[in-house]
Amino acid sequence: MQHTVAGHAMELLANEVSTAMPSLTLRISNAIAYAALIFVNVGSAFGLFGPTNAEVSARHPTPLTPAGWAFSIWGIIFALQGVGVVYQLMPRGYGQEGKKRIVNSVGYGWQAGWYFEMAWQLFFVRDTPVTMWVSMILLLGALIAFAITLLSLYRLKDTCGSLSSVLLYVAYFLPTTINTAWVSVAAGVGVLIIPEQYRWDERTVEGLAVLMMVLVTAMGAVAMQMERDTAYGLTLVWALVAVYGAQASSAVRITALVCIGVNTLLAMFSLLRRKSASDRGSGEIRQPFKSKSDEDGPHTTRQQSV
Repeated sequence: MQHTVAGHAMELLANEVSTAMPSLTLRISNAIAYAALIFVNVGSAFGLFGPTNAEVSARHPTPLTPAGWAFSIWGIIFALQGVGVVYQLMPRGYGQEGKKRIVNSVGYGWQAGWYFEMAWQLFFVRDTPVTMWVSMILLLGALIAFAITLLSLYRLKDTCGSLSSVLLYVAYFLPTTINTAWVSVAAGVGVLIIPEQYRWDERTVEGLAVLMMVLVTAMGAVAMQMERDTAYGLTLVWALVAVYGAQASSAVRITALVCIGVNTLLAMFSLLRRKSASDRGSGEIRQPFKSKSDEDGPHTTRQQSV
């Protein structure tokens, strides 16, 4: 049976990890959405839709806006996602359940996030009070879409074991976690543009920026502690270093510095835990993403891996 968006959502709600061949509809629509994403981003960079993002952002500085160099991370995200899109189109690797499971786990999540990001590009450059509200909502929508996709990949890892394929990690898990972490900061900037355009008190906006940094760091702490997601923490370090370098407010800089330290320590700790878990499991030989219930037999209950 061909998978639909509704069908994929039902699988997530049922906590199932599909081993079916990903549908042609899913794979082709991923490629189309990715091509549209690249077109919109390149077009926006060249002013095809009006002022560039950089020009509009310069009109709306916030205490959470990172230095310009930090936005180069989008190049890494798009490149890695491009690898994932091309690989999911190729028949190679579908003979094993690992690729089927991870492509199905990503499902339509990337597409949802991309369409939110594309719509944000088009509304943000309009630069009106109404479109800034819409832009904020679209950024939050992108964050939710990628966060749900990341949770789906976490569930796959927890159910079927850690990734044994570097290609699957680089093509699917890594771009999803980097995108989620980065957009969490970008969404915070989008939220702060609203009080900025209504000329709120500067200290109040700075207080909101401090709160945003604490919130994104808390999200990162959960990802690193519960899922040993080192890349999530390192992405936040990248973003917060850029915030620290771009802002003059002492409250914002001190908070950014503290959050950088917390994320760095948690990232190092999560890396050590991953290495320890890898050393303990080095003697086990398992197929990529083969669930424990598959190994025990068709009539046993699926258990969470430790």
